[in-house]
Amino acid sequence: MDQENQARIRALAEKYGDEELIAVLGSADPEMAVIAAATAAGGDLMLIDPFAEAQCGLKAYHIAELKEWINPEVYLRHMQMMEIILDIPKIIREVSSVRERFFPLEVSL
Repeated sequence: MDQENQARIRALAEKYGDEELIAVLGSADPEMAVIAAATAAGGDLMLIDPFAEAQCGLKAYHIAELKEWINPEVYLRHMQMMEIILDIPKIIREVSSVRERFFPLEVSL
């Protein structure tokens, strides 16, 4: 996650609070999804501003985890092909493991 996106997320978290926001990821790579989820939850993993040592506390979900909440026509148009190509179960497992690590007592969507 680049610094510009980190700054946007940090500003939104400060404005609305971490209880009102989630991070929605679209990464095609499980490892990159984990890094983005951990950054949203626990801060910048590389310790460079603007997240350096700051905990945003945002739960991250991959867009595929939110399928039931999205208009089916919209999901079909933007994500259906990706479901065929990507290892969606692995991506979801990886992102879920980050939530379990940072928010062990919370229930997911």
